Amino acid sequence: MLNSVENLNMQDLNQYINGSSLFLKEYFEKTIPFVDLIVTSPPYWDMKDYGEVKEQTGFGQEYAAYLKDIKKIFEGVYHIAKDSASMFVIVDTMKRDGRMIRLPDDISRELETVGWVHQDTIIWDKGKTLPWSRKGQMRNVFEYVLMFTKGKSTSYKYYIDRIKTTDKLKEWWIDYPERYGPQGKVPDNIWEFYIPTQGSWGSKKDFGEEEFRHACPFPPEMMARLILLATDENDVVFDPFAGTGVLLATAEKMNRRFLGFDTNPDYKKVFESVTKELVDEKWNEIESYYNYQNRLKKILEESIYKLRVLKYPKAVIKSMRNAIKKNPGWVANNFSLIIAIENKLEKNEVSLKNKTIGKVDYYFVWNDKETIVQAKNQILELISKAPFTKYGLIVNVNVLLVEEMSLLLDQIPNVLNVYTQGNTTNSVSVVDIKNFFELVKSKSLISEFDKDIPPLLSNVKIKYEDYEMLPAEKYEKKGYSKEIKQLSMLLK
Repeated sequence: MLNSVENLNMQDLNQYINGSSLFLKEYFEKTIPFVDLIVTSPPYWDMKDYGEVKEQTGFGQEYAAYLKDIKKIFEGVYHIAKDSASMFVIVDTMKRDGRMIRLPDDISRELETVGWVHQDTIIWDKGKTLPWSRKGQMRNVFEYVLMFTKGKSTSYKYYIDRIKTTDKLKEWWIDYPERYGPQGKVPDNIWEFYIPTQGSWGSKKDFGEEEFRHACPFPPEMMARLILLATDENDVVFDPFAGTGVLLATAEKMNRRFLGFDTNPDYKKVFESVTKELVDEKWNEIESYYNYQNRLKKILEESIYKLRVLKYPKAVIKSMRNAIKKNPGWVANNFSLIIAIENKLEKNEVSLKNKTIGKVDYYFVWNDKETIVQAKNQILELISKAPFTKYGLIVNVNVLLVEEMSLLLDQIPNVLNVYTQGNTTNSVSVVDIKNFFELVKSKSLISEFDKDIPPLLSNVKIKYEDYEMLPAEKYEKKGYSKEIKQLSMLLK
């Protein structure tokens, strides 16, 4: 065992080593930290016998001795982890002698004494787990995924944009684009990944005696998400309790180097003859999911940007009208037309801190000469505060009279998209600017315009079909009202 560690090629790695992680610190005493991500599930205290192997952690131990081993193992992991490393420890509570053993809390305390910092807790809804229900306990279907980082370092890798999703967008994202991130939604802290079981991979191959058996094999879909979140290509992924090696096989598919330790030689055989091939078969499905999500996220990003640009002036006008209730001296009802012209962002204008995504010139056409200065001042006051500062737009506001529209002919495109009736989510037509301006001056189109929101012209074009493939879940209020209504109908 020790010889195999000494002979590790740190450039290639990609090894599954039969041996105990209790001695990681001794094995790698003279090694510079090299691990970028740790994902593991330590054996639960006195719960499962992992075979006729020596130096098992958990089985047959007193609880204090078990926690002592856990601490020593994660001291070794800390020793070989880079300052930028993240660690995800999957663990659950358990019952002994009629009382709950809060194993996640106890393990967290041991890890914190080593120097690990607890950053987050994710609930893994796995469909089923051990133990099942008993008196004083509901059916158990989840485990905790505890995220740790090394010491006080804030340099740990955390690429949240990679795992953002378009799933579970509510139906109102279209009307409130400023409330949704252009790169998609950050996953919530309840992850639904069902554990793989024999036959669940869809494989019809006969692996003989090397069945895919383990108390709790990791779903490769969940491993892929963690690897995407916390590593780059060629980084080192490590599991000190490798089991059947789903993490290792997934890391290899994602062009990461891997290292795994486990005391049970049978698991290494399963990893080599079963797990790698099964993950390989599963990989097309996983890769297709992320490719599809990336396609949807690109559509979402483009749509949210356009919807923000188009909604912004409509929101300004509505805010002005609402402000009149508190400021009777304000003016707000003399708009004839809005023009929104998107401009290209310069490199020095892009700001990740302020999440700047666009640059727009807005022209508000006003029909009252006496109040035009007051109208502009009101607009400037409103847009200096939230929610307008959260649109991610660099804005240049112009307010001009109807008779001054001809001054814009040389400054804006000749053909623009038209949005009417306050609907800024679907372009209804395109117009020639010169002719349209004449119609506005003559007020011959006023009957077609929404009484509250004037028409909007823009070089930004969006149609319903541009984003109709994005999911939009209908919001349903939680409760029993629907069921009670149905029951009432049946009892009539």
